[in-house]
This record gives sequence, C-alpha cells and structure tokens, in this order.
Amino acid sequence: MMSRIAVSVALAACLLASACEEKITVENYDRITNGMTIAQVEKILGSGKDDTSHQGTSIGTSGIASASRSTDQVFVWEDKSGAKIIVVFQDGKVVQKSKQNLE
Repeated sequence: MMSRIAVSVALAACLLASACEEKITVENYDRITNGMTIAQVEKILGSGKDDTSHQGTSIGTSGIASASRSTDQVFVWEDKSGAKIIVVFQDGKVVQKSKQNLE
C-alpha cells in the first residue's frame, strides 16, 4: 500500500515538473521558422493567446478607409517574468516573429 502512494506521489511530481517547464526561451524562439503552422509552434511553446485584435483597415486609392480582409493572426506567449514571444501567422503559417524581454 505504501509503495502505491509513493509511486502516485512520484508520478504527480513528474507531471507537475513537466507542466512547469519553461517554454518561453531563446532556444525555443530560435526553433520557430517561417512557414511553420500554428500546431507546430504550439508543440514548441504550448498554447498561445490569440492577440488578433481586429482585422484592420486599409486606405483605398480613393482615400476612403475600408475593412481589410487580412488573414493575419497574431499569437503571444508570455511567462510570469514578462518575457514574450510574438508570432504572426498568415494563412495559418508563420510569416514573422519577435521577442520582448527575452535574453
């Protein structure tokens, strides 16, 4: 009985340690390349926050603003220290990335 408890505690500790693994790192940032899908990036960084605040506007040749039909999505991954990885996807593929407070 005591060994079952010890195994359960050890298993829980392993699960917690892997869940707390730091994913917002320079190494992981460097692994992200243009053309990757959202799913591929999430395998590296975990679930990100969709920060696509709006579809945007554009100014036509007549000088009138119109709604943009952009397919860009912006996802942000942030840790407790404020380090961020920001990735822009267009048509579901990475087209741009940036980092903040990440050394």
